Amino acid sequence: MKPVLSKRAGWVLLAVLVFIDAVLDVIRGVEGNPLWKLVIDMVGIKNMPFVVPFVLILFYFIVKVGGWLIKKVDKTPMAEELVLTTLVIVYGFFDIWVIAVDFLGFRFITNFRIMIIPLTGIALGYALWAEKGLKKK
Repeated sequence: MKPVLSKRAGWVLLAVLVFIDAVLDVIRGVEGNPLWKLVIDMVGIKNMPFVVPFVLILFYFIVKVGGWLIKKVDKTPMAEELVLTTLVIVYGFFDIWVIAVDFLGFRFITNFRIMIIPLTGIALGYALWAEKGLKKK
């Protein structure tokens, strides 16, 4: 069994997770990531679900460039799938965290900026583990 998702499954899951995040932003009435402030000011928080295709296009380029770099530098097979699966895992954890903090009263980590640390650890841990599995085959 491969340690990465197929491209089709990865893109479907990522699209669903990005859409869930956009809907959560509308429900909360605020976007937690200050990098999106300019976009929110232009389209409005209520229209964030309509931004999902543009976010997916941005992620497409991240997957393509990241996959190309990993394939060239590390000689890892299925590098695009590795980057895509890593994005799915991180976005999934992020959405679960948002739901836990905003709707279930989770108070251990409530700051978006602090959450970057565990999300980076999850991404690196998974990517290193999956890379080892991919290189064995």
